[in-house]
Amino acid sequence: MNHPTHIDVDGLRSIFASRCVVDDEKLLESFSLDQVGDERYAQRPAAVVFPETTDEIVALVKWANRTGTPITPRGAGSGLAGGAIPVAGGVVCSFRNMDRIIEIDVDNLMVVVEPGVITNALDRALKPHGLFFAGYPMSEDICFVGGNVAENAGGGRAVKYGVTGNYVLGAKVVTGSGDVITLGGKRIKDVTGYNLLQLFIGSEGTLGLFTELTIRVIPRPAQRAIVLSTFSSSGDATGCVAALKRELPNGPSSIEYIDGTTAKETDVSLPKSQRTGIPESVNAVLLVELDGDTDQTLSDQLEAATGICERYNASILERGTDSNAMARSWKLRKQIPWWAKRHAGPWQTLEDVVVPPASIVELVAAVEELRDRFNVAIPLFGHAGDGNFHLVPLQPADMKLEEWDETLHQLLDELYDRVAKLGGTISGEHGIGRKRVPYVRRFIGDYQLQALRGIKKVFDPKGILNPGVIIES
Repeated sequence: MNHPTHIDVDGLRSIFASRCVVDDEKLLESFSLDQVGDERYAQRPAAVVFPETTDEIVALVKWANRTGTPITPRGAGSGLAGGAIPVAGGVVCSFRNMDRIIEIDVDNLMVVVEPGVITNALDRALKPHGLFFAGYPMSEDICFVGGNVAENAGGGRAVKYGVTGNYVLGAKVVTGSGDVITLGGKRIKDVTGYNLLQLFIGSEGTLGLFTELTIRVIPRPAQRAIVLSTFSSSGDATGCVAALKRELPNGPSSIEYIDGTTAKETDVSLPKSQRTGIPESVNAVLLVELDGDTDQTLSDQLEAATGICERYNASILERGTDSNAMARSWKLRKQIPWWAKRHAGPWQTLEDVVVPPASIVELVAAVEELRDRFNVAIPLFGHAGDGNFHLVPLQPADMKLEEWDETLHQLLDELYDRVAKLGGTISGEHGIGRKRVPYVRRFIGDYQLQALRGIKKVFDPKGILNPGVIIES
């Protein structure tokens, strides 16, 4: 698809008036990159628009088809794969103004929201009703619900509750042709034709733009508790994960893994009042969260989890229902990506590999081997309970950028080979975006790739929605 050198600004302004920005250089620059971080991916859009209705989005898409201008949908810009990075000279469609919680349907245990609702804002609205959205990701303070659905995002509680897609029951979508389709609704069961709703979930804005979402919510657990354990051996920690899943009667709601060095360095970077005090000898940390509806249920869970951890030679650092202890433990885990980003250098990558849960022992061992062989620090952390790990190779201080670029590519090639051999793939929750497009063929065969291209063509015949994301344009 050939994109215009200059866009039809008058046409855009006729739709959006002052909510079309073309001459604010600072704002346009701020939309040139998402949290992928690597400045080499940055591309400046020609305009940013802020729709407020489905009709405006329909008009935008039809305008884009007429003019051949690419559209990049954008939520909070918190993505980590470059999926919200625009095509240079294209238009960013920001959902910042579409932030209404349209309905909280307590009887049906469902909510209807616009895509720009911040995930934690939805949680705050649900709390007085004793409900919560269980498919939330770890960036819930900043991410938009629409972005969560577009990525099929997951989070710390996915091991028990599943990911975003498990809770999306309906959507209003503007396709790449400018048609409005309503998928699903307030129904638990629906086998009327192909499941197009699940096709749009996780499609990263390449097939259509969500304007309304129907999400299933569940009763909020009455009680929560944590066990924060340290291990002198990563093998003990990963072995403990399988035992926790297998033996806990009600299952853990979260099992988060952190390598020892990363845990210690992140901990000391926090204010003293927020530190957990990770000992120097630690090689791995597990954060286990439990929940239940009664004190007795939670007490039994806590005793069982503690016993399992101690059986795998763990030292217990925090344990119980104290809100401060839980806040400290989760602060440590949530701070790690930001700590790693500060230390990763200008050409950075936060990986999102996922393997069958029983293969995490081999995955952690493989990453440790890559650390030693490439002589590169690699913070390793993530959702051990569902096999989804994040890792961030850090550029050595004495290595020039050009050498680092070559080293990083070799390291990632080998990492992905190891992941493939374990039956895994390159993204569990962050998506392909622009960053992982060159590696897609390694995990998707020719027939499947052609099927993806065919699906794209059906819903976006002129290729104006997020071109270059997931598959090459």
